[in-house]
Formats: sequence, C-alpha cells, structure tokens
Amino acid sequence: MMFSWILISLLVRFLKAQENHVVVYAQIGGTATLPRDVSVISDKESSFYVNWYIGKDQTNLVIYKNPQSGIQKGKDVKTHASLSSDFSLQISPVQDFDFDVWRCEQHVLTNKFVKTYKLYRVTIPTVPAVMPGDSLSLECKVDASSAKTPVTWIPPENSFEDCPQNKLYGPKISFDIVPKCHSGVWTCKVNYDGREAKATTTVSVIDLSSSDPIYTSVSSVSPPSTVNIPCSLFSNIPWSVLNETGLRGGSWSFTPLSDQNKHLSLLSLSVGPVVRWDVTKDTDSKVKGRELKDKDLSFHNLPVSENIRGQYNCSLDFKSKTLRSTVKVEVLSVSRSGGSQVYEGQTVNLTCTLGHPLDPDLEVKWRCRSCSTLPSSPFLSIPKVTREHSGQWTCELRKNKNRLTYAVLSLNIEKAPVDIWLCVAISSGVVLFILLIVIAIIVIRRHRQVMMYRRRKTRFCCCKAPQPQGFYKT
Repeated sequence: MMFSWILISLLVRFLKAQENHVVVYAQIGGTATLPRDVSVISDKESSFYVNWYIGKDQTNLVIYKNPQSGIQKGKDVKTHASLSSDFSLQISPVQDFDFDVWRCEQHVLTNKFVKTYKLYRVTIPTVPAVMPGDSLSLECKVDASSAKTPVTWIPPENSFEDCPQNKLYGPKISFDIVPKCHSGVWTCKVNYDGREAKATTTVSVIDLSSSDPIYTSVSSVSPPSTVNIPCSLFSNIPWSVLNETGLRGGSWSFTPLSDQNKHLSLLSLSVGPVVRWDVTKDTDSKVKGRELKDKDLSFHNLPVSENIRGQYNCSLDFKSKTLRSTVKVEVLSVSRSGGSQVYEGQTVNLTCTLGHPLDPDLEVKWRCRSCSTLPSSPFLSIPKVTREHSGQWTCELRKNKNRLTYAVLSLNIEKAPVDIWLCVAISSGVVLFILLIVIAIIVIRRHRQVMMYRRRKTRFCCCKAPQPQGFYKT
C-alpha cells in the first residue's frame, strides 16, 4: 500500500514537471494576455530580443521584437497577436486555433531565457431566449489544468429594485422562474493562480416594457398635435430570435374611456422578412402603419383629441403565450360657459378636466396674466368679468408639484354694444308705460264703482222716507 502511494506521488510530480507552462484562460472571441517574465530582463533594456512561438514543436514564430527592426510578425500568421508596452503577448480576438502551447524566448547578449504558456478555454454554452416565468440554466465550462479554478457568476447590471443583484458561485446555476431583469450579459469569472479570466453570454428574456400613463392636452390656441403611445421589447432582441421563439403576430387595440365595454382593433403585426404594423379594417383613416426595425413597437403619430382618452393595449402573440403591455392615455381639456361671445358683467365658468374625476395625487393649477391667487380646483367661476380678464388662461395638471401637461384657453371679453342697452331702455319704457295704463284703468274702474254705489244708496234712502203730518186734503 505504501509503495502504491509512492508511485502515485512520483507520477504526479512527473506530470507536473512535464506541465511546467504558465496557465492562461480565455474565451473564444475574447482577449488573452500572456505575461512576459520581466524579472529576467527589464523592458527598459533596449538591446534585448523577444520571440513568441506557437505550437508544440515551438518553431512557428508569430511575432518578435529586436533592437534593429523593432516589432515584426512572422510569415503566414493567422493569430491576431500584438505586443503590449512591456512586450507581453496580447491575442484579440482569441480564435479556436490559439488554444495551444506558446513559448517566449528572451535574448540579451549571450543569455537566453525561455518560458512556456498554455491557453485553456472558458466556454459558456448558448442558451435560447426565454420568457418571464420560464426556467433558465447557465454553465461555465473550464478546461482542466494544473490550476484551481473557482467560478463566480456576475448578473446583468439592471436597475430594478425588486431584482436580486447578488453574485452566484459554482460552474452551474439555474432558476426555476426567471424574472425579466435577468435579461442581459452574464459574466463568468474564473480565478486561477492569482489571475482571472472572464467569459460572457447574453441571456434574452422576451418581455414588453411597462409604461406610465401618457398625459397630453388639447388647446384652443395651439395647432393640432400628435402623440406616440409607447410599447417596446424589454431588451434589444433581434426579430430573428423572436421568430425562432415562435412569434405569430401582435396587435394594438383601444378601449375608449367613454365606453369601457368597447374594444377597437387598430393595428396588426405582419411577421415576415419585413416586420410592420398594418392598419386593421374599418380603422380611422388618421391611424397609420409603419415598418419596425428595432425593439420599438410604439404606436406613432396618433392625432390628439378628447376622443383618444382611454386604454391602449400592445400585445405580441407566441406559440406558448401572449405578452401584453397596457398604456393609459389622459387628455386634458379646458372649456368655458356661455355662447360664442362674452360681455362685461357676465359670469364665466371655466372647466379643466380629464373626462373623469382626478386621482387623489393629481391637482390643477390655474394661471392668467391679470390674476394673483386662484383656487386649485378643476372648476373656476369668474363673476362679473371685465376687459382685464381677457387673455390666455392656462390650466396645469400637476403630480407631486411636477407639471404633467397643460391646456390653454383664450378668453376675449367684449364691451356690451350700444344697441343692446338701447333695446333694454326701450323695453323697460314700454313695460313701464303699459304698467301705468293698467294702473290708471284699475283706478278709474274703482272710482266708477264707488260712485255708482253711492248713487244707489241715496235713491234707496229717498224711497223709504215717511209723509209729513198736518197735511190734509180739503
């Protein structure tokens, strides 16, 4: 038994003696640096030679430096090699045939120093695109060498509060349910012999980005405007990858604020060599389709009016599931009471609205040229307006003291014309004249009734009077 251990120990020593090269790790397509041993010859020494060879036969000269001709490359060299400032060998990008034995020869006068290196692979197998809720596994494969190679995984740098950014350890990592924040570049860091090598891979998590409500406005003093309703892929994934994942189509639909049981189809996604939004049948002629070239799926150039208030739904349909993103569009408008003209002395009511009661975190601010302090209310009443109230009245929609949007109303107060006051005076005179006639008639009729009553009373009293005594017929 003891003899067996001695044989094994001698064999290990022999193998190590055979493998006396410096270990260097790199990923295909990455960068590798083979450090020159500066302890034997300083780079400040001008009269020394440096030769770099590749291959076990160590005869294939790749690049060299000498005092006479400077830095030169060998003949028929395929390797993308260069020398750094201290004449270490740099390979970028690393190709498959670079994973071999390398030798560095240094000469100064009659002295010769030789050191060998071996380039090993760090490989991360490509993983297919996934969707939120799918599982994900990553593996960092490190070629075996004499060095110990602990592995550390570094996740993508995504700014999500609820996404874990902790480093993970071990050659294999897995997630039962992958969040969309794991989309991006994952780095496998391999530590060995006091150095480190990094390999990267891109994880594509297919999902749609969420969007905040869109606030816009219509104003009587501004020309018609348009708005873009945002929708985009969470990460910049090529359409070829989406097609490989089973993309079938997509759509834009609209649920108006005025009728939330109504769903209108606006655009449909045409998938093929050219990906584009096509206008669906019976859609408003103002809606336009467009070609898609990147991750932006937004609905472009929608004319702004009060009719676009509501909820817009962007969706992508895959074989396994449908991804959806919802955007709420709020349109601020301001209006006034009264007819087409407003005259001095009238009461004017102004209304600033989104078409529904404001949320508790929203407020309205009124501004005008001749005003000092105005109430923070969607409804504003101005009693007995004057010419000083003429001008632009601005209604601002604010959230946490930040202005979201604003609408402007032009108020023109006119002086009451003369013919109106003349009509009022004539009308009042006619009414007063008629009233006087009615009163006179009533007084006359009342007077006649009193006189007739008195006459009747007098006649009645005369008929009832007795004959005087002492009157006899003779």
